[in-house]
Amino acid sequence: MSKILVVDDHEEIRDALAALLEEEDHEVIHAENGIVGLEKATNESPDVILLDIAMPQMDGLEVLQKLKADPNTESIAVIMVTAQGDRHAMVRAVQLGTRDYITKPWETGEVEMCVNWALKAKARAETMSNVQKSA
Repeated sequence: MSKILVVDDHEEIRDALAALLEEEDHEVIHAENGIVGLEKATNESPDVILLDIAMPQMDGLEVLQKLKADPNTESIAVIMVTAQGDRHAMVRAVQLGTRDYITKPWETGEVEMCVNWALKAKARAETMSNVQKSA
């Protein structure tokens, strides 16, 4: 079972994403804003983070930047899930290190597919790291 952190200021979005992910047998942790999201990312060590951009107190791009600057969280796959489909936000998220970018409303199966890709990439990276350590 993988642990997924969902960071969104709208409870109905968090609940919708949790329902999709729990159906796939993932453990889901909720955070209602970027500050709580950063805290939970550090304390809970999720495998993947689904992160909204437009949030009060600290937006998702700032959260992403802080996650990637911290050695304890830099390797966590972050998938932006946002209504902001503008090119500037997308480019900035990629520059900061997002794994993927999903616009709301998402397509059927899109969230699950992106999370599964991120988890497979993590598993491959861990396997390669173990091979290199044993060599």
